[in-house]
Amino acid sequence: MVRLFDDKLRSYTKPALRAETTYTFLDRSSRTAFERVRHMLERWVERLPEKQRLNYVSKMRHDPPGSQRNEIQFNAAFFELFLHEFLLGTGGEVVVEPMINGLTPDFEVTEELVDGRQLTYVVEAKDIDLERGTELEKNWSELAVLDTIDEISSPDFLLHIRMNGKLEAPPRRAAVKETFKELLREAKYEETLLNFQESPNLEHLPSASFSHRDWTVTGHLIPVSPEHRGKTTRFVGFVSMGGTNIDDIGKTKKSLYDKANRYKNVGNLIIALRCDVSNTRLDEVLFGNQQITIYVRNDQTDTTPLPETRHGQKLNGFWFNYSGPINRHVVGVVALFGIHPSTLGMTKAVFYSNPYLDTHLPAWTKVISHAEYSDGEVSIVEGVPPHTFLRDYEATGDPWG
Repeated sequence: MVRLFDDKLRSYTKPALRAETTYTFLDRSSRTAFERVRHMLERWVERLPEKQRLNYVSKMRHDPPGSQRNEIQFNAAFFELFLHEFLLGTGGEVVVEPMINGLTPDFEVTEELVDGRQLTYVVEAKDIDLERGTELEKNWSELAVLDTIDEISSPDFLLHIRMNGKLEAPPRRAAVKETFKELLREAKYEETLLNFQESPNLEHLPSASFSHRDWTVTGHLIPVSPEHRGKTTRFVGFVSMGGTNIDDIGKTKKSLYDKANRYKNVGNLIIALRCDVSNTRLDEVLFGNQQITIYVRNDQTDTTPLPETRHGQKLNGFWFNYSGPINRHVVGVVALFGIHPSTLGMTKAVFYSNPYLDTHLPAWTKVISHAEYSDGEVSIVEGVPPHTFLRDYEATGDPWG
């Protein structure tokens, strides 16, 4: 039997580090809730066909401490594992990595309709977060610095962190820690608390900065309330991280086009997205960018009533463009938000059907939250959360309850 986690003695009871992979944390935490998560994932792997088990385990499992690349592989494999469990829970017959026209999409599902006929459709997974590449790697290094600062004991203060610039390489841990240890040694709790109560402004609080090449981390001391002094907590309490703007609409649309083009000879295709793009932004990806038409007068003496401001969408969506409907073989897109092994109850899903197709869709697409499109307007009909279809959901519970 291929196992995802080893049977071993675990003693770690604290939260995960910021620069720690999900697998590493799950593998070392001794809390009961995370033990349940491990058992749940093991059962999910067991329900995979024997041929695919080793592949999934090899992608998800790694030795500590793990790297950002390990985290990316874990998230992608976990997403597919989640989809497999979800599709099994809908009652369909699921084939993993079927061979269709020389291609191997992630899943093929056969569902029996109410009239006795069968509906077969294909589901292909896409993790949008995998497109973030350099941003993820940059954040990973910054998170490691935060973990270093968190090692400092601070019974009286929390640290508000601001980061600016780009961290190309990790700085020396000792130098970072000494900067903020010195700040703590010079800080006076009663004086700082009084100043903070009179004017809760960061600029009036004790601060220190550490620079490494063109990257700077600045910390301001925030006094904890008197009743919470001395309680064990992380030193870093608030973080404002620098970053670059990400073209979430462009990247998401490109990901959909890539999948649609690759599987253009596969009918009844549903693309499943793991993403953090908002519903509103996803509307623009699928149905076209929002545009507002405002009418103004060129002739100020003209008193003719102006037309009302018009709200609409450009003809540049995934479902259609200026030439008409496109990507007809893609019958729908299901977007999943906030998916994580230990918080499945918070995962949300919305199904978007192709508005230019009149075809049977799987029954679950109308049970979970789904989008309805009419006259350029998109509305979301609330439905059951996706964990409703997971037979092992109750095993996760509340990790910190």
